[in-house]
Amino acid sequence: MSGADNIKSLREELLDQTAGEAEGNPRPHTREEIIAMMDAAAQKAGKDDHKEKHDGGGFLNAAAFWVLWAGVFTAIAAIIYVVISARDSGGAGIVLAGGLALLIAVFLTGAAMKMFSPVLVAGVMLRRVTGKKPAEAVELAGAEILGALGLAERVLDADPDARLVARRDGVVTYANRAYFQLAKAAGVMGPASLPPRIDRLFAQQGAEATKVFRLCRAAKSAEAAEEIIYQTMGLAGGGERRRFEVSVRPIRGAEDHVAWRLRELPVEEKEQDSLAAAYADFPRPVFALEKSGQIAWANAAARDKLGAQRGQLQAIDDIVLGETGDLVSGLWRIDREPITAQVRRRNADPAEATFSAFRRGGIGEGFACVEMAIDESVDEVEDVALSGDMSESPFGVAIIEGEINRDGRIVEANKAFAEALGAQKKNSPLVKSVAQATLEELAEEIRRKTRAGGSPKPIEATVGTGAAARTYALFARPVRRKRGSYGVRRTLLYSVDVTDRKMMEEEYAQDQKLRGIGELASKVAHDFNNYLQVVIGHCDRLMLKHPAGDPAYADLVQIRENAQRAANTTKQLLAFSRKQTLKKEVLSITEILRDFSRFLTRSIGEKVKLELVNGRALPYVKVDRYQLETAVMNLAVNARDAMGAAGGTLTIRTQNISAEEAKARNIAGLLDQDYVLIEVADTGPGVAQEIADKIFDPFFTTKETGKGTGLGLSTVYGIIRQLDGVIALKSAEGKGATFEIYLPAYEAPDQKVDAPKEDASPSRAAEPKDLTGAGRVLIVEDEDPVRNFVVATLTDCGYEVSEAADAEEALELLEEDMDYDLVISDVMMPDMDGPSMVKQARETLGLQSKIIFMSAYAEAAVREQLDLIEEAGYIQKPFTLQGIAATVKDTLYPATD
Repeated sequence: MSGADNIKSLREELLDQTAGEAEGNPRPHTREEIIAMMDAAAQKAGKDDHKEKHDGGGFLNAAAFWVLWAGVFTAIAAIIYVVISARDSGGAGIVLAGGLALLIAVFLTGAAMKMFSPVLVAGVMLRRVTGKKPAEAVELAGAEILGALGLAERVLDADPDARLVARRDGVVTYANRAYFQLAKAAGVMGPASLPPRIDRLFAQQGAEATKVFRLCRAAKSAEAAEEIIYQTMGLAGGGERRRFEVSVRPIRGAEDHVAWRLRELPVEEKEQDSLAAAYADFPRPVFALEKSGQIAWANAAARDKLGAQRGQLQAIDDIVLGETGDLVSGLWRIDREPITAQVRRRNADPAEATFSAFRRGGIGEGFACVEMAIDESVDEVEDVALSGDMSESPFGVAIIEGEINRDGRIVEANKAFAEALGAQKKNSPLVKSVAQATLEELAEEIRRKTRAGGSPKPIEATVGTGAAARTYALFARPVRRKRGSYGVRRTLLYSVDVTDRKMMEEEYAQDQKLRGIGELASKVAHDFNNYLQVVIGHCDRLMLKHPAGDPAYADLVQIRENAQRAANTTKQLLAFSRKQTLKKEVLSITEILRDFSRFLTRSIGEKVKLELVNGRALPYVKVDRYQLETAVMNLAVNARDAMGAAGGTLTIRTQNISAEEAKARNIAGLLDQDYVLIEVADTGPGVAQEIADKIFDPFFTTKETGKGTGLGLSTVYGIIRQLDGVIALKSAEGKGATFEIYLPAYEAPDQKVDAPKEDASPSRAAEPKDLTGAGRVLIVEDEDPVRNFVVATLTDCGYEVSEAADAEEALELLEEDMDYDLVISDVMMPDMDGPSMVKQARETLGLQSKIIFMSAYAEAAVREQLDLIEEAGYIQKPFTLQGIAATVKDTLYPATD
């Protein structure tokens, strides 16, 4: 057999062996394995040549070889001869032509008989392979014949794997066609369509970049290395995740260059990895974890437990919730210590899982094989249905199918839920009963509850508008599904009516606002009213000395009126916290408004027309006349200001409202009882909707700075609520505003109510009354100006008056002399208050005198202290001269029936 046949058979044998091994393992042979096989093939070829020599085949090959060399020498000799004797070239030319013809004939005969071989061609190239080992000779001859025939580049281009020849510093020398196609797919072709460096092709961050760095370091040191690298390539759909086995090898005889090979592997390995194949049907979940956190492969059991499809588990973050750095580090040590973490499942809720690494595998750094065990105790089956008792429960229950904030549908609901949220039809969309914003809050609460646990947080939903609106607290609880179930998600939705609670919260908030203002007012009322007491009291005394017609009388009137306005402001502040003293009486609304109308007319001015429309057969009401008049006055003044300088019409209308009509009006706070309605309507611009809800808030005003305090409507609100009534605003912008005051009708079923007595209110002048009297009176007051006024007033009225500056001084006077007909004491004093002083005097000294307390605080604020003393009278500062004189006389000389 010829040398060419030997090489041909060697190549076929190698291909056969490679193909046979590829069926079981497609991994290419290493360099050492290939050299060993080539040595064995060369030895076999040598034995075959020796055998053919005995058979005669070797003689023909040797003869052809010597004929070839003879032809070559003949041609050389002919050429030399022609050069020496160029003139006489007849015979020499024939010889030269014959030699050349013989050489050509030999080559043609060899080509026709396929007798060319690496040894023959090497002889032609004047480079015999001698003195070398068989494997090295065959390898060198194969490389040289490929180079001679121009086949080396074509062989590399035909390789389906990407091949690259580069300098050790990374500069590309040669790239085959597969590498060009890979670079184009990755979008990293260099300028002028030059192939990119290997580190640019795999330009990444994190652990994959570390792998590339190790390969480049091996190339620089002319060492062999290989790694498994993941790379996302392309732009369509965010790129495609691909997996490569990248190897680098030094080139013998070209120490400055290295050869790179990139073999693409499936992202989800099957038969390509022996461990993946071994654990493919393993009944327990197992996956391969690289040091970078990438998932090399996961068996069917792991994908089934996590509800993932093939190729969806690419990194540990696709499995574990939260930080994964410590988990990967712990598993990479292969110490078999179990590590617990929470895993996400696409087919169920998150659950606790235990991870345990048990061995290493793969090429390069490889991966760790990890076994996963999921705690599935939370996946117990829960049978959901509404029983008969649940159907009649006082709170709503419904079963929702689907995502609660997307395609949720009500498949079953009890009576309370259907009536509350209008879910009358089965399979009706939940969004038709609950607003989308509320559903989003419910979904977020479900996610929060799943992550953090704890008690559920109610989500409030309002159904309806106006007074008919109802507020419900919604609670959502996902239903546990069967293990491995992929069915529609179900959620239990509970509804609880919290309308009354919300109303109480709002009323409490409003009450706290008013109470805060009232507490502030009560702190300053004591000193403020004491000052006013001095001003009003001495002004009254001066008016007695300067009657009408005196030049100073008009100034005294102005002083008294402004002091009284200041006193009314204090009472308005007290109205916020409902601490002002009320004197409720059974009165007729018609008579109150008829008598009060002439004062309203003067207050609203000439450009505002007052119309009073009284209803018929109105029931009586039990109110504090002065406070009700104050409320109506404030509403009238506000209406005047709203109508402006052009004026308008102010209408006050009264009518009877039955219990049925009150219920039908749907106004918050109205009970099922009869009411008397007072409407105060104007023809102004009305109240805008955006400020209607806060119009009764303290200090809220739409007037210019300096023209309003924001206390008027707040005062009205506090007064009406203290009278057990309700006030509401009915307004349309541009059509005027109407304030409706609902006062409970007074019911006296067991007694006949006579017409109310005429009351000496501040709106009418009181008849002259004899205020003089006789008796001994003790005045106890720590404020000197107030005490001096009371002493002077009662002295002028004919009483014998003694005074004390505090409680201790009063007790000393009582020890010396107990013969007092009346003791008038301030409530709040330093060291000891008035009620405590009187109680001590009665218990220790046997005091029998009548008692009147006076205070700058409202009676409600000191009621607890006043209750300590039986049959004690009370008068609030600031009081007038006539007020204190009348109170003293009525106490000492009570009227007899």
